[in-house]
Amino acid sequence: MATAAMELGHTCLGITDHSYGLPIARGISMEKAARQWQEIDALNARFDGAFRVFKGIEANILIDGSLDVQPDERRLFEFVIASPHSQLRRKESQTSRMVNAVKAPGIAILGHPRGRMFNSRPGISADWDVVFAQAAKRGVAIELDGNWHRQDIDFRLAERALAAGCIFALDSDAHSTEELRFSDYAIAHARLAGIPAERVINCWSDDRLEEWMRER
Repeated sequence: MATAAMELGHTCLGITDHSYGLPIARGISMEKAARQWQEIDALNARFDGAFRVFKGIEANILIDGSLDVQPDERRLFEFVIASPHSQLRRKESQTSRMVNAVKAPGIAILGHPRGRMFNSRPGISADWDVVFAQAAKRGVAIELDGNWHRQDIDFRLAERALAAGCIFALDSDAHSTEELRFSDYAIAHARLAGIPAERVINCWSDDRLEEWMRER
């Protein structure tokens, strides 16, 4: 994955396996995560500053907005994404669930907030302006998931997050090297929404990105 990212001109990569509370996605245990960190440390030593791999995790947002990765466990990662993977077809508002997730200590990115599937499932209903306001207040980035199956959030909702003062994380949601180019869809939605580069964490220097991660 790191080699493929470098071939695309990237300078860094975030590894974010699903957390252990999502067995359907074969979520990674903390023991396996520790072994993964050793691999990442070895890679970063080999790259010697030419490329950086960051240690992340995609935590699962539970129905009450809490996360399956505990606060003391979150501190062991360089950054944590919080994403919903259940109750994605309920029609009633889940604003409190998503606000609670944004408020959870240690969260850096709110991942595919709706759980949307393009042209198939609209995903979670919420007062997104309230959610985005909390994210902006806490410096939590809103993910634009470039996987073409998702395209979550789309440019219309991204415009509202921009107006709320949010920062953004654009990514491919790649599960293989061939999927890294899915980030083009995230870039397209960001451009349609008029998001400036300054608000996109991918456009920051590695030093600034690392500092922001530590602040979270």
